Amino acid sequence: MISFFFHPKSIAVIGASQTTGKVGNTVLNNIIESGFNGKIYPINPRADEILGYKAYNSVLDVPDEIEIAIFVIPAKFCASVAEECGKKGLKGLIIISAGFKEIGGEGVEREEKLIEICKKYNMRMLGPNCLGFLGLSYNGSFAAETPKKGHIAMISQSGAMLTGFMDYSMTQAFGFSCNISLGNKADLGAVDFIEYLANDNETKVILCYLESIKDGDRFLEVLPKATRKKPVIILKSGVSEAGARAASSHTGALAGADVAYDLTFKKCGVVRANSIEDLFDYGEIFLYQPIPNENSFAIITNAGGPGIVATDAFEREELKFAGFSEKILHVLRENLPLEAAIFNPIDIVGDATPDRYGFTIKTVFGVNSKIELNNDITTEGALIIVTPQAQTKPTEVAKLIHEISLNYLRKQGKPIVCSFIGEKSIAEGREYLKQNHIPCYHFPDRAAHSLKTLLNYREYLNSIPLEDRIIPNFDVNQERIKEIFESARADDRTVLLSYETSEVFECYGIKSPKSRLAGTPRQAMKLQEETGKSVMKIVSPQIIHKTDVGGIALNIETPQQAFEAYIQIIDNVKKFGPQNSRIYGVEVQEMIDFKKEEKVIELIIGMSKDPVFGPMLMFGTGGIYANFMKDVSFALAFKFTENDAKEMLRKTKIYSLLEGVRGESQSDIKSIIDVLLRLSQLVNDFPEIVELDINPLLSFIKGYSAVDIKITITH
Repeated sequence: MISFFFHPKSIAVIGASQTTGKVGNTVLNNIIESGFNGKIYPINPRADEILGYKAYNSVLDVPDEIEIAIFVIPAKFCASVAEECGKKGLKGLIIISAGFKEIGGEGVEREEKLIEICKKYNMRMLGPNCLGFLGLSYNGSFAAETPKKGHIAMISQSGAMLTGFMDYSMTQAFGFSCNISLGNKADLGAVDFIEYLANDNETKVILCYLESIKDGDRFLEVLPKATRKKPVIILKSGVSEAGARAASSHTGALAGADVAYDLTFKKCGVVRANSIEDLFDYGEIFLYQPIPNENSFAIITNAGGPGIVATDAFEREELKFAGFSEKILHVLRENLPLEAAIFNPIDIVGDATPDRYGFTIKTVFGVNSKIELNNDITTEGALIIVTPQAQTKPTEVAKLIHEISLNYLRKQGKPIVCSFIGEKSIAEGREYLKQNHIPCYHFPDRAAHSLKTLLNYREYLNSIPLEDRIIPNFDVNQERIKEIFESARADDRTVLLSYETSEVFECYGIKSPKSRLAGTPRQAMKLQEETGKSVMKIVSPQIIHKTDVGGIALNIETPQQAFEAYIQIIDNVKKFGPQNSRIYGVEVQEMIDFKKEEKVIELIIGMSKDPVFGPMLMFGTGGIYANFMKDVSFALAFKFTENDAKEMLRKTKIYSLLEGVRGESQSDIKSIIDVLLRLSQLVNDFPEIVELDINPLLSFIKGYSAVDIKITITH
């Protein structure tokens, strides 16, 4: 556990200073001024007393126990002092000092030494190169101010971003349960703190600014559990290009750099922010507004134009409009001006008074005590738009909205968001709403975006927990695959030859054309007799484009033809192929007769391994246009289910062709799903597979055939 960082009984400030303006002085002063009620020990061999507290030469000289220490000393001294802390029995270190991994060279060695010492003494470390730690009980940082206390936890990989966030919050209604600067993440990272905060009663929402995630496996283990307890919102910047490295496979090339983060966040229930504005919009709405039970919303506006803009925003976000019963429409028609639009969105026209707003809101939510509408209500939330008009009185409207939300809607789990458009006339009303926990935006687009985020989170909470999902497990032959991989490595190869890939798939029950290697013309005769109509191909790691060197023969129907084709292929390759090519023999592969098939669709199925989150599966339109069409979808192979496979298919355009159009028969979709499930087990069972492509996988009305397979493994 890391609770001692949040509620320490005692803190040592190593490098505490008497000089105002120095970091060691600021940190010590912040701890004192933040009201920390534990024991404080300044450590400075050149001082007897600092800010009224007795100073010590070393932590070893302190007569009492110390739980945590904050380092504000030069990096070159940190290792020796950390050793002293270990001997003293400290539980945690907060290393504010810079000059470690971030500078390279000897800085890397210093950081590794710190890690080694912490492991030796079972100490946990935050940092190095961080702003510090700010909790409810103390401010152990060199930030200029201590932020307001509240229920948002803020975790940031950047200290500068964290100070900006805290400064911004000073003008907002919300406050923080903690502000954690991760720095270099030599030991503790975001996942460690998220795991703790998920069970922290003072924290309602967790916000993160991250530039990297170093332990994908632990992220996938911890986050799905944490996000079911409270919202976790992450702004991920600095998207690495590692995922789009010069990939040799179609899958790697099509994946892009950011796909793995999107897939992982969605699977784990993380709310992804794409901007700082998103980060705080989402934090505010999750903190203060209930999560709606259904996708059914009302728009109430006093101007037609903004109502249209809001309608467009709802359409983009796939927010649904609540349908009003005849009774509700009758009540609205009887009480609103004739020129008002009573269908959703409701336009109560430009001269709308606060009372007209209040009446309309109460009516669509069924909280009008004078009218019995409970059985007619389908509205689960609302966007209220106010534009500055002479009769509107924005501040009074804001007060009515707050009253209705507080007394009725929050208890029913129904959120309200607002858009007060303008500045001078409506600033007071907007500020009143924000200070009273009703999100209010300058424009309707952001309001709609925040509502959709609530809905997405509701969908996640209603889904089956990741640990309870049924993952198929097929009977496979892993031992033979290990032999194939070992043989390839012994041959100094990482790319399997086609007959090897065919056998790998055979071991996992994935159908591909029967394929075997012939080392002599007579072996080719025997294999052709077993295979039937065949295509024969040269097998050589140095020859990629086999047709260019005469390395392919088609429509081989008899053993004698196979005998002659073998000799001809070898002869062609010796004449036209690269010099010193390593020739393994000739592959004899079953030839698929397309003419027998009433319907054939070319698909691509593949896998690319993300360096953080592991294998990603791909499905889409295959053949020679795969890279051009880019009609593909991705999914993590981690805990891959049948529903995941179905969702992959539905995300692509080619899926409509598989279902059948204009009277066509449906392709064998069930068999494609089976391939994806078996493939997910293969790449999870063998993490040494770094890339895999099936292009094309031929889909028929009954069955399929994985025609061209490429597998790359680690050396």
